[in-house]
Amino acid sequence: DGLAVRLATISGLRVFDYPAESVNDLPAAIVLFESRDAAVGLGGSSFVGLLKVVLLVSSADTQQAYDALDAFMDPTGASSVQAAADGDSTWGGKVDDGRLVSVDDVGRRKLWGGWYVGADFHFRFVKGAAG
Repeated sequence: DGLAVRLATISGLRVFDYPAESVNDLPAAIVLFESRDAAVGLGGSSFVGLLKVVLLVSSADTQQAYDALDAFMDPTGASSVQAAADGDSTWGGKVDDGRLVSVDDVGRRKLWGGWYVGADFHFRFVKGAAG
């Protein structure tokens, strides 16, 4: 939820914090939980998790779609996914630290029965829990 709230600060971006069956209102970001590992220490537990954000900008393979995608992938700027996430690396207090670690699957691809221009953003987070 915390990352979804941060991404919702990007003007015009529709954010889903669940696996949407279909996406018609673009641009859209779908935040998907990928995994979580736990480590136990003397002071309690900590969790390291991975999230994937599937960002879809258009169903049309156009120059405008790729320009919009570039703006979301830029590390800075009003439409930057990374800048939105880094604006509060605790994602509203939901994690101790969260960071973008990679972007891949950039371009046109088929998802959920439709063709989209987009990219996958991969985030890692750390969250401690007192023991």
